Amino acid sequence: MRTDTGLVGYGEVRGNCSYVTGDIPERVVAVASALASLLIGEPLDDIAPLLDRMERAVVGNSAAKALLDIALHDVVAQALGISVATMMGGRLHSRLPTDYSVAFGPHDEAADKARNAIREGYRVVKVRVGLGLERDEERLKAVREAIDEEPEGGNVTLCADANGAWQPKEAVKYLRRWEHYNLGWIEQPVGADNIDGLRFVRENVAMPVMADESARGPREILHLIERQAVDMLHFKLIKAGGFAPLRAMMAIAEAADVPYMIGQMDEGMLATAAAVQAGAASRAKYFEVHGYNRVGAQPFRGLEVEGGSMIVPAGPGLGVEVDEAKLNCVHVVREDG
Repeated sequence: MRTDTGLVGYGEVRGNCSYVTGDIPERVVAVASALASLLIGEPLDDIAPLLDRMERAVVGNSAAKALLDIALHDVVAQALGISVATMMGGRLHSRLPTDYSVAFGPHDEAADKARNAIREGYRVVKVRVGLGLERDEERLKAVREAIDEEPEGGNVTLCADANGAWQPKEAVKYLRRWEHYNLGWIEQPVGADNIDGLRFVRENVAMPVMADESARGPREILHLIERQAVDMLHFKLIKAGGFAPLRAMMAIAEAADVPYMIGQMDEGMLATAAAVQAGAASRAKYFEVHGYNRVGAQPFRGLEVEGGSMIVPAGPGLGVEVDEAKLNCVHVVREDG
């Protein structure tokens, strides 16, 4: 977003996020383009009316809304000479200790990745599961042994993420069998809409249950808490629809004393920087803001990981520099030019 004073604000979200938000890249671009036309020529003295206008213009489409919400916050914070974290209420953290996610792959490779992550300073290791009992167990066993063999292993939390792969009784069966792996939590064991299933799992296993795909926006967070369906929550800007609804989600969780994580979806550095700014202004217990390292070439710079922690940028806005020469740009203009 370009202002008439020359400032530029950027937003970024993952395009192929259909399994979480229902969006595909073409839909994100189309909806964001339509919503952006509502903002052209408007003053930025107060962005609340602009965010409200976008929210009322179309139902859902959280990815497109997040894209524009992030860009708005970036450019307004720059105009004020402050960080987005300060704009959200104040920076509580200068470093965010992030978890390390072990993606699908051979069990020996999973163990090596966990071992290297611990040596780099990560203290939460999350293993993707959902490939079937034997394959999942093989990988969990290998990672658990790798953690226990490390000198700092006693300070490391092992957890798992099923991404909604199981049925409730199936989840209980697996998780009871895996109790000796001492999982810090299991993330999204059943489908996103199966709130009763989440509660069933929570009531029948020893480890805490975290909602991710189920924890979309403020209404869903409130429902999960009212149903006592989970122990923990995982928040992401792309699900929330931007910083504004994310603030409401954090407030609901904090009022209910439910621990939460601020994360992202292996997006680029700019989207990760937005999550970092949100995390810096939050009272989150956990963070998952390392995924941009798995993205290939990207036209951003400004984020740094040190000792398993993300350093919160000190500059204004999102704190990330963009190389526009490496972007493919589409400009939205009024029909009258």
